[in-house]
Amino acid sequence: MANKKDSAKQAAASDKQGKSKKGKHKPDDLPVQSIQLTLAHVGFGGNAGKGHYFYSFSPDVVTIQSKGPVTLEYVFEAEVSERFRIVNVLNSDAFKQIGEPKIYDDGRRVRMRNENSVSTLIFFTVLVEDSFNAYNDVQLISCDPQVGNDPQATPPGKKRG
Repeated sequence: MANKKDSAKQAAASDKQGKSKKGKHKPDDLPVQSIQLTLAHVGFGGNAGKGHYFYSFSPDVVTIQSKGPVTLEYVFEAEVSERFRIVNVLNSDAFKQIGEPKIYDDGRRVRMRNENSVSTLIFFTVLVEDSFNAYNDVQLISCDPQVGNDPQATPPGKKRG
């Protein structure tokens, strides 16, 4: 049985592992900006995968207006078929705002840290795999939302200070 002193040391060590050297929050401690992804196989006339697929995001464009870091989360809507899996997220971040993507085991959700310290527009590509793609020549489906960082943004009617 561990005594109180040992328990306190373990808690302190655990806390240090959760924070970086600069004392930043763990990703799980940050506010989460969740973006819902809908994806379906449509055969033709779609907006991705050589027209074989249709995707949309809700919201379609995200602007992070709060100050400080947030966790960005792309998650499939419940209605999206189990045949689809998120395999990676690429981005155009030139200011080191976006951390490495963490894809959850089921492939239906991905999270990444957004430092949100520089005003910038960041393009993303959520790469999705279709386990039933044998009948077409699409290897990965590229779904591309936008995220704008505006950490100095102020809600309407309030002055910047």
